[in-house]
Amino acid sequence: MNTTHSTSDSSPRANVRDSSPRASVRDSSPRASVRDSFSSSAASRVPYTVLGGPRWNRVRKYPFRLTLLVLSRGDRLFRAELLRDLHALGAGEILWVEGHEPSCDVESLSRDFPFVRFLLMKAPTTAGERINIGIAESRAPFVLSMWSDMRLSPLPPSLLVSAEKSGAVCTVPLARNAIQEKIPSWQSPVWKKRRFSLAFRAPRRDGELTLFPFDYCGLYSRESFARSGGFDPAISNSYWQKLDFGFRCFLWGERLRGSIDLAVAYVGAPPTENATPDQGYKLFYLKNLAVRMRREMGVLPTWKFFDYLAHCGTGPLSAAREFLAVRDWVRIHRFRFRRDPMDVIARWESA
Repeated sequence: MNTTHSTSDSSPRANVRDSSPRASVRDSSPRASVRDSFSSSAASRVPYTVLGGPRWNRVRKYPFRLTLLVLSRGDRLFRAELLRDLHALGAGEILWVEGHEPSCDVESLSRDFPFVRFLLMKAPTTAGERINIGIAESRAPFVLSMWSDMRLSPLPPSLLVSAEKSGAVCTVPLARNAIQEKIPSWQSPVWKKRRFSLAFRAPRRDGELTLFPFDYCGLYSRESFARSGGFDPAISNSYWQKLDFGFRCFLWGERLRGSIDLAVAYVGAPPTENATPDQGYKLFYLKNLAVRMRREMGVLPTWKFFDYLAHCGTGPLSAAREFLAVRDWVRIHRFRFRRDPMDVIARWESA
C-alpha cells in the first residue's frame, strides 16, 4: 500500500513524500523477515493522511531542534488547551497522531491550530508503529513523544544538550499520576531463579539506565532511533513491543537513560500493562534472550530451538518456521550485536 496524504492545498504532502526517511526506519525493522512468517499477510506500509501544518523548508535538513509528538488517546476534552500549552513551550513543530478511527474534531483543530500537522492512520496500527511513523515524519533531530491524556512539565533549558551528550537513543521522563505521585516507571533487567524478569522502580536520580520508555514516552534521538530499527509492528502487545525495542538497543550497544528534569503527568489513571506471555513474548525471546555472541557477531544457536520448542506452545513445524524466521533476521543484523543478554544484565548490575 502506498502512503496517502491530505487533499488540503495547505498540506505539505509533496515535501513529506520526497524527504521523509520512513523507508530507512522500516527497512531496518525486523518486520519484513519476521512478520511474514508469523502471519499470512506480507509486510506493507501503513497508509496515512497528513492534515494541515506549515510547509517544509527544504533548504535545511533540520529546520529546528525539537518535535513534539502527541499520540491521541482518550476523550476530546482539553485537546485545544493541550495544544495551546505545547505551542507555548516553543518547540519547532507539533505532530498529532490519530488512530485509524480519528476523532471528529480533528478538522476543526487543524483549522484552529495551523502550526500542527495531524497524521491520520488509515489502518489499525500499534502504538509503536505510530511512534515509528511520527519520528520518521519529524523535521528535527530530537522527538519528544507523549499522549494526549498527559501534561508536560516545562522543558529544562539544557534538555537537548544533555540528550546529545549522553548519546542515548531515548531519554525517559519521570512520570507522575494525577495526584503528582511518582510512578515506578523505570526498569532494570534481572535474572531471578534462572529466569528473566524486570524490577520496576520510581526515578531517583538523573541519568539512570532504564530498559524501555514507559508508555512509549521519551525524548528520542531521531537518527539513533532509525539505526535501532524502531518498534517492531509484528508485536501487538505493547509491553513486549517496548521491551523488545529497549533490550535490542542495549544488545546493539545503545542505551536508554532517565531524566528527573523531564516530567509528564497523567490526567487520569495510568494504563495497565499486559505482561502475559503471548506471540509477542515469543518474538522478544527469540530476537533478544536467545541470541548469543560468536566471533564478535550475534547468532541464534541451533540448540536454542529445542528450548523454544519445549515452551512455545505450538507444534514442531510451526515452531521451526518461527525459529528460522527470526534466525534469518539475526543473521541479517548479526554485526549490529555488541553483547549478549547475560552481558547486558551483568553490566547493568555493576553500573
